Amino acid sequence: MLEDAVPRARHALGSLLRLASRPWRQWTISPDTATTLFGCGFGATGWHHIRRTLLEFDENPALTARDSTMWRYLSGFRPTSISLLAGVGDEPPLPLFEYPWGTFSGSYVRGPKDPIKSRFCGPSEPAFIEDEFARTLALYASLRQTGYQPDVYPNAYIGGTWLVAVDGQRRFVVMQGNHRMAVLAHMGLTHIAVRNVRQARAAVYETELLRWEHVRSGQCSVEHARRVFQYFFQHTGWQVAEAIG
Repeated sequence: MLEDAVPRARHALGSLLRLASRPWRQWTISPDTATTLFGCGFGATGWHHIRRTLLEFDENPALTARDSTMWRYLSGFRPTSISLLAGVGDEPPLPLFEYPWGTFSGSYVRGPKDPIKSRFCGPSEPAFIEDEFARTLALYASLRQTGYQPDVYPNAYIGGTWLVAVDGQRRFVVMQGNHRMAVLAHMGLTHIAVRNVRQARAAVYETELLRWEHVRSGQCSVEHARRVFQYFFQHTGWQVAEAIG
């Protein structure tokens, strides 16, 4: 039927475009390289609330949302600025979801985001967390059955932005597919295909620090900017675990 043919044609065209852009927009990474907007690592040595929740579920299939790490995280982790997480206390902090380079979404998405409606942090309402918990367990069951097949299912690629340090170290900040990355890492996958998010920043280079948006405007100093950038290389989530107890 026509209503089915259009989505199929759009997906087929998208697959061709993804295939053509693969050399410069797609990589295979280890979960150890991946991090969240707040510096929680997906690797085995890091701490991520979804990975901890899945471990709890494996140990106790009767686990409820209220007894999970996800509940404690989405109700208790209430950051107000990346500046404060990075330990910058001698300058006005940047707004939440703003970084020295601007936002990870680039210039096409502006304006404040509501943390209450964000899956990256709290405070979240109980109904929201219950839904998040159920969705995560359903995804876990699905990926255990089908595996990660981003070329088969629409919008299934894990996407994000690279942070590239002066010394060549790299971190992949996951913006799209945090749940998939956490589940796949928990399942033990060590090579996961990721892509840049369309229209968003492909990378943030430490070598371009002086040209970052909030450094140019004077909203944050060079030292402030560098500490925020390095935060993602120095922390893997245990600082967040400690913050929520």
